[in-house]
Amino acid sequence: MEELCGVGAAAPLRGDAEEPKQGSVLFLGGNEVKSSAVVKYSSAPPQAAFARLQEKTDLKLPPANWLRESAKLGPAGTTILGNNKKSKPFSSFGMAYDFIDSVGNDVDVVSDSENIKKLLKIPYSKSHVSMAVHRIGRTLLLDELDIQELFMRSSQTGDWTWLKEFYQRLIDQKWQRKKKSKEHWYQKAILSKFLYYSINGDGAAQPVPSTSKQHQEGPVSGESDEAGRSSWPAPFEMPSSLSEDPGASNQGSVPLEPSYIVGHVASAPKEQNLTTLFNDGENSQGLKNDFVRNILWTFEDIHMLVGSNMPIFGGGRYPAVSLRLRDNNKPINVLTGIDYWLDNLICNVPELVMCFHVNGIVQKYEMIKTEDIPNLENSNFSTKVIKDIAQNILSFLKSNCTKEGHTYWLFKASGSDIVKLYDLTTLCEETEDKYQNPFTMPVAILLYKVACNMMLKKNQNKKHYGTIRTLLLNCLKLLDNGRHPQGLKSVDSSVKKEGDLPAADPSTPIPLKYEDESTSGGPECLEKQMALFLDKMGSFQKGKHCSQSGMIPGSWQYKMKLQLILKSSRAYYVLSDAAMILQKYGRALRYIKLALQCHDTYCCLCASMLPEVLVFLCQCLTLCGDIQLMLAQNANNRAAYLEEYNYQTKEDQEILHSLHRESRCQVFAWATDLSTDLECQLSVSCKCYEAAYEILLFSNLKNQNPEQHIQVLKRMGNIRNEIGVFYMNQAAAVQTERLVSKNVSTTEQQLWKKSFSCFEEGIQNFESIDDATNAALLLCNTGRLMRICAQAHCATEGDFKREFSPEEALYYNKAVDYYLKALRSLGKRDVHPAVWDSVNWELSTTYFTMATLQQDYAPLSRKAQEQIEKEVSEAMKKSLKYCDVDTVSARQPLCQYRAATIHHRLASMYHSCLRNQVGDEHLRKQHRVLADLHYSKAVRLFQLLKDAPCEFLRVQLERVAFAEFQMASQNSSAGKLKTLFGALDIMVKAKGAFQLIRKELVAESEQKSKDKSSAENVSPNDSPTGLNKEEVLKLLSIFESRMSFLLLQSIKLLTSTKKKIGGINEEEVVLKTNKQVYSLLLRATANKSMTLLERIEVILNLLEQLAQNNEASNGGIQ
Repeated sequence: MEELCGVGAAAPLRGDAEEPKQGSVLFLGGNEVKSSAVVKYSSAPPQAAFARLQEKTDLKLPPANWLRESAKLGPAGTTILGNNKKSKPFSSFGMAYDFIDSVGNDVDVVSDSENIKKLLKIPYSKSHVSMAVHRIGRTLLLDELDIQELFMRSSQTGDWTWLKEFYQRLIDQKWQRKKKSKEHWYQKAILSKFLYYSINGDGAAQPVPSTSKQHQEGPVSGESDEAGRSSWPAPFEMPSSLSEDPGASNQGSVPLEPSYIVGHVASAPKEQNLTTLFNDGENSQGLKNDFVRNILWTFEDIHMLVGSNMPIFGGGRYPAVSLRLRDNNKPINVLTGIDYWLDNLICNVPELVMCFHVNGIVQKYEMIKTEDIPNLENSNFSTKVIKDIAQNILSFLKSNCTKEGHTYWLFKASGSDIVKLYDLTTLCEETEDKYQNPFTMPVAILLYKVACNMMLKKNQNKKHYGTIRTLLLNCLKLLDNGRHPQGLKSVDSSVKKEGDLPAADPSTPIPLKYEDESTSGGPECLEKQMALFLDKMGSFQKGKHCSQSGMIPGSWQYKMKLQLILKSSRAYYVLSDAAMILQKYGRALRYIKLALQCHDTYCCLCASMLPEVLVFLCQCLTLCGDIQLMLAQNANNRAAYLEEYNYQTKEDQEILHSLHRESRCQVFAWATDLSTDLECQLSVSCKCYEAAYEILLFSNLKNQNPEQHIQVLKRMGNIRNEIGVFYMNQAAAVQTERLVSKNVSTTEQQLWKKSFSCFEEGIQNFESIDDATNAALLLCNTGRLMRICAQAHCATEGDFKREFSPEEALYYNKAVDYYLKALRSLGKRDVHPAVWDSVNWELSTTYFTMATLQQDYAPLSRKAQEQIEKEVSEAMKKSLKYCDVDTVSARQPLCQYRAATIHHRLASMYHSCLRNQVGDEHLRKQHRVLADLHYSKAVRLFQLLKDAPCEFLRVQLERVAFAEFQMASQNSSAGKLKTLFGALDIMVKAKGAFQLIRKELVAESEQKSKDKSSAENVSPNDSPTGLNKEEVLKLLSIFESRMSFLLLQSIKLLTSTKKKIGGINEEEVVLKTNKQVYSLLLRATANKSMTLLERIEVILNLLEQLAQNNEASNGGIQ
């Protein structure tokens, strides 16, 4: 075993901190430090100016935009607020893959900025340091290595025992992970709220749908309203401590098992036709470059590729500032000062803005130039010492980490001043399984990628033969033939290519003996691709183009037999298509099965594949997909279809017998089974379309057959919509059955994921052929899925503390985003009026549901009442915006009812605000005007409807209560009389509602008299016409009570006044009528034997008398 590097020896890192020099440190190129930074990649939107918060702002209260996406924030995880995720164990590899040209030559270090800062603070800090170090050429890759977490996870699997024993034997036992305190999470929370508050403009007041940015071939991270993939919401994500690979747990491996962390070599040169090492993509968990910024930072003579997530704002005299939140009671220490200074250097930020708070209450701001940070009070440090530390660390690592492919462990125990370096690869090789090292495969991939990248550079590869060969040989050492034979074969073939080249005289140009690719697109390539395709589809035997019956290939009998088989296949296709038109789907599936069996035999016997034969196969698979879809949609006739499918003629049997004499190929047997499972049928249909599409792609026939290409893509989009709806309905059913548990089940989450994935793929299919209408429909379905997710996160009905939860808000806002995207896809109503109206209705419904839930289950534990009222009002108004009450259509009554309900709810809310508002007279007046306005609009809309008398009556009763409330604050008799008569007038106008109720009651009575048997089955509270009698009785009792009260008050006021109007005593006429009506009302309410219809008749009679009285005395009482 090779001796461990640096065991027990301290690295030369402990330089005593010298006294800081007086004067300022020159930033970016002064005498003390030389620093320059170039942003190589950024996923953040343009820097937004920060908003200075007012003094006494309470940061413990969340802003309106907290944890919400917006145009100013960018997509989730890549905003100006930075990425708050913990650095992944292979973050440096993700950056190295994206900037492969820099690895091995130009860059000294690749790492997360947090790791760089941790190393440079070693002389000042007592904290532990644990990092993995890898060498590729002259480049060192640094990653955090959390040994404690690794041991905690592996305790269940028994892996890594060798490292456990080594750690316990040699490492200081003082290092124990500290649990995060409540204070830590409290500080994290107020920092998050502070940053969201600090976004300038009105973004903090109202969330705005975000815009996703694409990076290379996919979105940087997350999901947004705009183009690109959507981030599935938080409940879908697995804990960061667990593998997202479903097979990882089954294998009993630790989360960093090579089988899921490695990716393929995307940069392998196409000129060499080098195959990929592995099937997984580079963006597998752990290998993705998910930093907001990748920066090429030069510190003195050290070149570093650094990943940073620091939030950057615009402001002041400089184009950028960093924003920090500090507790005014805690002075800044040296470690914090170094942290701030290095962050600004790395990101090239000239100023630091600090906001000071006490217990979350903002006190003041202070702006500090970056070059002044080292001289702050209580945090003085020497920049020269930091420079020396950096150079010492690099020298120490480069002189000890000498072997490419080895994993080194840089470790400093907590409270210790000694930094140690261990070679983990040497330790691991002594174990039974040397591939327990989780870094083995990422390092192998990186070695291979760097070598391939050098091969691509024609002006360099001739002088780097030795380097390329060394990289590939070191890669081979890390690969295991049993685990990755394909990867080992690829690297080995590359080494042999390099090995064929003489390397004695590097100045002599030697041509690389690469394979000539000029014929790669010829018939031979097409045959290979077809063979691979058939092998993937089923049990295709490669290389066997001979007849089992003994016919000689190439003979006239052989050729004739091939033509007969192909013609049989075409004949069966025509029969299947005809049966499909006749809706004989069982017969159609039987014929297409025979057609594909004929085609299977043809493919096995034919040495060359003509384009027209491939097009025909594509047509067969497309028709088979159509049949399977129709069978899934017509499951009620399954017995008849099964009988048709199993029927077979004598001619069919003879043809099958002839086919079996020649070949036993069953490539497409999976496509023609008649399944009784709906999910299976939909899945088979989708696979048929995908196979047809793959044929068009690899044969390059999509350009020659554009119509066929469009039809296949349209069918793929349609079937993915069908599957998505299937999973969505299943999720809704599971949700309905979940009565006791409040937690969302794993089954529901899996169904959401499947449904979302299908909708997403379907949208891509339709967008690729510019089918805006169908894309909008799938976006609308995705919005519906988000609403189901929201409903799943609401508390049970028995929970008396029910509040509108953040999860519900998240998913409802996601739904809104998808509906808005659907409208943008359509562009205007003229494209497809029916779809446009449907999307508008769904969008209006979503806003209405959000507002209703927030109003009925106000989240008072998280938000102030005023903020809730504002959000409810805004959501209701948006719902009105997308509720078209003017366009004549079948949905117009629904829109009118929705609009009337919204106005009613808004009026009730402002009515309640007015009752509870104290002091602010201007605000009271505003609420009074708004309540009256929305009550009037609600009445006007309910009057247009002929089937909502109870709703109309309820609004009128609330208007009466509103008038009574106003009357209570009036002092003069004249004012009170005016309000009283206004309230009585409102009651008189409710006559139309009672007339509708009477009409329905009469119709019900007539129906009962005609059919006594049906009357016995009618509930006493429900009528055949849909009238809720219980609701009518409740409203009628309230109406009688309020009418009695108003009449009594008017009688008292009229009796006490002595004023005469005009030449006659009109007050006496009104008083007499009111007394008479009041007397009749009292007698009617006292009679408990009256039926509901009789009580309605009495009320209508009394309202008629009041109406006549109002006409007679119009203008009499002012």
